[in-house]
Amino acid sequence: MITHLKGTLTHKGEIPSGGAYWVVDVQGIGYQVYTSVLSFLQSPPVQDPIMVYTSLIVREDAMQLVGFLTREERELFDILGTASGVGFKVALALMSQLSVSELASAIMSADHKRLTTAKGVGPKLAQKITIELKDKLTKWRSERISHVPLVGDTQPTLIEAPAFQEAETVLLSLGYDIQEIYQGLSHLQTTTPTAGSLTSEEVLQHVLKWLATHPVSGSNH
Repeated sequence: MITHLKGTLTHKGEIPSGGAYWVVDVQGIGYQVYTSVLSFLQSPPVQDPIMVYTSLIVREDAMQLVGFLTREERELFDILGTASGVGFKVALALMSQLSVSELASAIMSADHKRLTTAKGVGPKLAQKITIELKDKLTKWRSERISHVPLVGDTQPTLIEAPAFQEAETVLLSLGYDIQEIYQGLSHLQTTTPTAGSLTSEEVLQHVLKWLATHPVSGSNH
């Protein structure tokens, strides 16, 4: 099992049928790695170093590597693949259209309409995804961020607000993990009365400042 690759990004591009790809050179061997459009857009320039977290997809007629810039994206991709009717192309389509937070929230709240914005996902498949994955995603997210209210809780939370979700996406691309991000977002929500009116840029600035002075145990930052 190849769980990650660390090397030089030698090629990258979007795929007309959906998704994108990288070619990562690791000590002279080039690995083609399929990825989501969102990860592709956040990746470094060609010839720069890159680290991607991967899943190896084994089929009767082919083997394919799928990878992302964060562990959270890879974990979510793996969870999506456990739903019947969701192959790696559909999973990448979903992750190309929605961020980790948006996709998890859409599934847990049974927002079928939001899921159907992804290429190849119709109403029936969207319903099947929410039925089969709601419990798995709730468990996954609660294990990552047990101190943050989940979708469906009676207590209101700003964590699902657009500005907070946009800031979360940027922080994930910077290498912070879910636990770090949600501690920062939760702190902002509980200590700033005007948090609900902040822009995504202001949320990002607040959380980055807090993370700089409150490193989470086990963090690499």
